Amino acid sequence: MSAGTVSGKWVWYLAAIAGTFIMATLGAFVRQVSPGNEYAIALGRFGIGFVCLAGLRALGRERAGARASGVSWARAAAGLSLALFVVAYFKAVQSGTLANAAFLLYLGPLIASTLAALWLEEGFDRTSGLLLGCAVLGTVFITEFKLPSGAEQVESLVFGLLSGLFYGLFLLFNNPKLQGGESSSDNTFAQLGIASLVMLPVVAASGASLSGADLAWIGAVGVLHGFVALTLVIAALRFLKTIEYGTISYGEPVIAALIGALAYHERISALQLIGCALVFAAGIARIVIAANVPREAEHGTGG
Repeated sequence: MSAGTVSGKWVWYLAAIAGTFIMATLGAFVRQVSPGNEYAIALGRFGIGFVCLAGLRALGRERAGARASGVSWARAAAGLSLALFVVAYFKAVQSGTLANAAFLLYLGPLIASTLAALWLEEGFDRTSGLLLGCAVLGTVFITEFKLPSGAEQVESLVFGLLSGLFYGLFLLFNNPKLQGGESSSDNTFAQLGIASLVMLPVVAASGASLSGADLAWIGAVGVLHGFVALTLVIAALRFLKTIEYGTISYGEPVIAALIGALAYHERISALQLIGCALVFAAGIARIVIAANVPREAEHGTGG
């Protein structure tokens, strides 16, 4: 299936919106699991998502040859980045606020679009540099110019920044120029499998202390955020530019911040809102600029 078989890209825009909306609730689910079980949550997300997708593929009677393309370096890198960004995000959520964790995670799309511009020859000019600087300034505002004063604050900031970096790499490695013409189902299946294999020895070595309620929440994370959300997101990334998906996804931290404020009474200062606006403005500006790229250039980047 190619983008040309769909009237426009609206289906993939809707897939991206639905996927990012579901992912916005992830922090609230993580908060329901006993602290110290972040690795187990990540394994549950990937492993249960992998099993669900395997069942769907079996019901669809996909040919065995459809999985015979093997694991390319881009799939392996995307799967590893997926595992790392999810674990880092979980750590940031457990040690800090949902708003800060979500805002820092969403440096990822801008990192991805910048790397795509440099590496995948989409171009990097003065405007791109200004937008990147705007997002960096926004991130400084989000931290309220405060150096972390305690171990938990340091941990939250470091893991938040790492989650943004690895999320950016995950988006980059799912660029259709790197993934080639493989189906989104194949890509999702391989990446969930790789992420599960990465987390399995980590959980075995670190152990987990889970109650029945914890297992139920992890199961929900696996189905909703591992299977449904990641399937939608990776499918959308096959047909949308990194910049296009990145801009849509900027709605996620807003929803996450609102959940934090309403459900957990977390404070969001005016300075943090300004920082959030700067990061969002940079992302929106990227899509406006991309919309002005000549059509022939856009067609050249299709998956």
